[in-house]
Amino acid sequence: YEMPDFDPTKISPWLLRIELDRKRMTDKKLTMEQIAEKINAGFGDDLNCIFNDDNAEKLVLRIRIMNNEESKFQDNDEETVDKMEDDMFLRCIEANMLSDMTLQGIEAIAKVYMHLPQTEAKKRITITEQGEFKPIAEWLLETDGTSLMKVLSERDVDPVRTFSNDICEIFQVLGIEAVRKSVEKEMNAVLQFYGLYVNYRHLALLCDVMTAKGHLMAITRHGINRQDTGALMRCSFEETVDVLLDAASHAEVDPMRGVSENIIMGQLPRMGT
Repeated sequence: YEMPDFDPTKISPWLLRIELDRKRMTDKKLTMEQIAEKINAGFGDDLNCIFNDDNAEKLVLRIRIMNNEESKFQDNDEETVDKMEDDMFLRCIEANMLSDMTLQGIEAIAKVYMHLPQTEAKKRITITEQGEFKPIAEWLLETDGTSLMKVLSERDVDPVRTFSNDICEIFQVLGIEAVRKSVEKEMNAVLQFYGLYVNYRHLALLCDVMTAKGHLMAITRHGINRQDTGALMRCSFEETVDVLLDAASHAEVDPMRGVSENIIMGQLPRMGT
């Protein structure tokens, strides 16, 4: 460890001593220098972090608070009434480091599970010498939490077969077409879990409606009922009385181009193949 060049009078007399577990450090391939750099990056020049060598008998971090230049010349009691004592401040720093500081990995991902897929959908498809398609089971990583952009930027990650079930994140990273496919996939997964069957065309049309405007549209009164459609079509979904009162008060004209409006009026809608 190289002693830094600083004024000893700035250092607080209180010291936070943290002893680290060598076995867990070795498992995670962490060094004392890396941990000290993370602490300095998180707290800047407010803390002075001293660490011993990785080969020492005990791995110890010693952390002190660095006082400002102005604090040495302030003797007013009013200035120090609201100031937290150094020992309490170090306890708060300790709690913050243990709960919030990320030493390695991706911060948004809390845990990773190894998984060997049994279903055909998650297996890798290869082409044999005879020209046949053969599924091969490969170990996959499934996570608690998601950070698609950071995961895709990792060198050893296959960006083609990596996916997330966070629809909003997919929209930010891959765009609206990927969102459409992801929504369709999630709906199929839910229906198959309960053993239900819905024709593909119904789900595809629903996904098209949700993503046709270039953004995600909710199939609720806050989404589809805010579109520029006729009053009779909007009232057939939700908020029937509110929609009709609003249309009547504004003398709204319905062009009767949809299916719902014509059925309400007892007319044959313009539809067919």
